[in-house]
This record gives sequence, structure tokens and C-alpha cells, in this order.
Amino acid sequence: MPNQQPQPALSSPHQVIAVRGPFWRWIETWYGAYAILGALASGFAVLLIPLVIDKTGGSATAIGAAVASQNIGAMSAPIWGELADRRRAYRAIFFIGFLIIALGFVGFSLLSGLGAWVGSAYLIGLGTGASNTVASLFVFEFTPNSEWSERISWLQTFNASGSVLGMAAAGFLEPGVGMVVAALLALPAIVIGGSGLPVPRSHLHFPHVLTGEELAALVRRGGPSAAALHMHRWRPKHLLRLAAGGVTSPFGLFLVGWFAFSLGVSAFGALYPVLMRKSFAVPIGAAAMLMSIATAVSIPLYNLAGRLAARYGGPMELEGGYLVRLLAMAGMAVLAYIHSGFGHWGAVVLFALFQGIWPFLSVASNDLSPSLAPFGEGPAMGLFNAVAAIASACGAVAGGAIADYFGYSAVPLFAALTIMAAVATVRQRPTTSHPDKTIAPPNTVR
Repeated sequence: MPNQQPQPALSSPHQVIAVRGPFWRWIETWYGAYAILGALASGFAVLLIPLVIDKTGGSATAIGAAVASQNIGAMSAPIWGELADRRRAYRAIFFIGFLIIALGFVGFSLLSGLGAWVGSAYLIGLGTGASNTVASLFVFEFTPNSEWSERISWLQTFNASGSVLGMAAAGFLEPGVGMVVAALLALPAIVIGGSGLPVPRSHLHFPHVLTGEELAALVRRGGPSAAALHMHRWRPKHLLRLAAGGVTSPFGLFLVGWFAFSLGVSAFGALYPVLMRKSFAVPIGAAAMLMSIATAVSIPLYNLAGRLAARYGGPMELEGGYLVRLLAMAGMAVLAYIHSGFGHWGAVVLFALFQGIWPFLSVASNDLSPSLAPFGEGPAMGLFNAVAAIASACGAVAGGAIADYFGYSAVPLFAALTIMAAVATVRQRPTTSHPDKTIAPPNTVR
């Protein structure tokens, strides 16, 4: 921390999180509600939205539009964070978020048509942005900063575990029934949250404005959701400074590459359960279990990813992650077109590889964003996440359109080509630096 207080473990982005004392010291009852949020937003929604639309006769473009709408709704996080800070309405926003999510799932259960799907998906994203944002605030503003590292670690563990269980459960439910179950899960989330959430203006309330350095460390540790509410702290002036350096500047090239990468990944991910069934004959239940297992196995790899980034540098790790996902998408594209006898199992193995490499990409990208930017860590993270969100929304729509016009088998090919463009931006990494900020060399971790 930049002040004179003792630095918490967050100050080192690659240090192993040392949990001091019994683990239950860092766990609160309401973490169970955050686990349910993970199951709803990253489990049920990811798998059931494409399946419901496909089952009711919707096109792949409609699936892409709905997924893009969900992403756009989640971008409301800064607005919810600002409202919570101004009104001290942390608990109300946390509960409202779950109610909005429930309305979105009810919409998918009762309504049909492009407008209904897009609107319902937007509600799911909007509610996710609300509850997820305030969950972070309950740590930052109600616990001493010396405890943030352990609490954020456990909070994200609960969320990730919920996501894994949600994915597995969604695959074995009829899509319409799954939407009803998801809507009903909002009720226990509110009950669990209501029994343990701290109260504003109590002796446990520690209002605190995060610095850019703290934000960067939190995002590297807990992922973008750990500090999502503060990601709005970039301004048009930062875009002007970025434009002055051009897209060939270190940060400009990095953002271009991440945009291309996110575009391709979202095009594939938005259609995942339907694409796996139609292109590789992977049943819905098996596709859900595959994603669940691959995600669960990848969670412990964040520690290893941090160590490798510290040893070899972010650019090398980022390029390696890009290449692995390029290999996976290119391989799935080939299997989708040649219809070989081992296409089914080949696609399963390649997707597991595709999903499992994410921790290395996450750590490397969150390291490079603040180190390459010509301004502070907070605005750098803000632009980085904004680029990813915009690319994800565009990719979902593009993937749906490509599937409608050229078939689902063309989507992995599109993803491979865009990831190939991302690889090119790493290999053409310039050596220029900014006069007002020292850029860490490729093999240095800041």
C-alpha cells in the first residue's frame, strides 16, 4: 500500500496467498449467496440461454444477440458501485441484484422471441453486475485491508465453486426446467445473504477509496470481478493519450491483441453447448460436465501461472496461452470439417485444453495491462476490461451470424483466425517507452 501502514499480502501479485489461522476465520455466511451468484451467472446462464433459444427455434444470431446483451448488462457494475457508495445501500443492491437475475430467468421461462430473449438476458447481466459489485464492497469497506487478501481469496473460491456446480447441474436439466430452477435459486441466496451481511455505518464499516496500485493487485489476485466497481476510473483523456502513442505502442498493441482474442473466444463460447452438439455430437449433459470439470481443474493453476509469469515474464506467458488456444480452436475447426471417427473425443480433449489454459492468460494479461499503460493502474485496468467487454459482446453477435450463414463448424475457424491475429500482436511487440512512465522489460514483473 502506498501509505505508511503495514502492507497486506496483496502487494505481491504472484505471492502464494498465505491463510493465517483457521480457514473459517475468513469465511462469512453470506459467501454462500455469492456461490449461488456464480452458479447463476457463470453456470446456468452460460449453458441454458443458448439451449432455450435453440430449442424454441431461435437462430444462432439470436443466441449471439442474447449473450451480447447479457455482457452489456454486466457492464453496469460501475453504476451500481457508485450508487452503493453514495447511498450506502449495499444490502439493498445485493438483494435487488438477485431479484433482477430471477426476473431474467423467469423471462426465458415464459416468453419467446428475439426481443424477449435479449431483454431477459440483459436483466441477468444487470443483476449480476449489481450483486457482484456489492459483494466486493462488503470486503473492501467492512473489513480491515490487512484481511483483504484472505477474504477475497475465499470469496472468489466460493464463486468459482458455485460456477462449477451450476454448469454441471444445468447440463442435466431440461432447459425450461433449468430456467425455473435458476429463478428459484435467487430466494435462498437472499435468505443466506440476509443472515450475514454487515450493516452500513456500523463499527465494522471502514469506508475506503482504493488506489490504482491496490486495484491492480486485487484484479491480478481475484480476477476482474474482485474490483469491478472501480473499473470506470478511466477518462477520455486516457484514450487521447493512448491515441497519441498509436496502436503500435506497447499498450495499444496489447489492447488490439486482447480485443481480437476476446472476439474469437466469445464467438465460440456464446454458442458452446449448441455448437458441441451440432458439430461434434457431444450431448448437452456431457458438454456441461466437460466445462465444469475443466474449470474446476484449472482453478489451482492460478498459483502456478503466477510463478511462471514471475520467472519468464508476462509476454511469454501471454503468447503461450494464445498459442494453446489457437491450437485448440484450429484443431476443432479441422475436426468439424473432416468429420473423422475420433472427432467426438478429439473435440473433448481440445476443449479441455482450451478451457484449462485460462489461468495463465488471466494472470499474464492482468500483469501486462498496468505495466504497459502510459498512465496509472486504475485507468489501465478500466480500459483493459472495457475492451474485453466490448469485444465479448461483438464476438457473441459475430459468432451467431457466422453460424447462421456458414454453419456452426465455421465458428472454431473464425476463432482460430482471430486468435492468430492476437498472437501476431505479441510477436511484434515494440520496444518504445513512454516519457512519463517507465515500462517494465518483458522479463520483469512489476
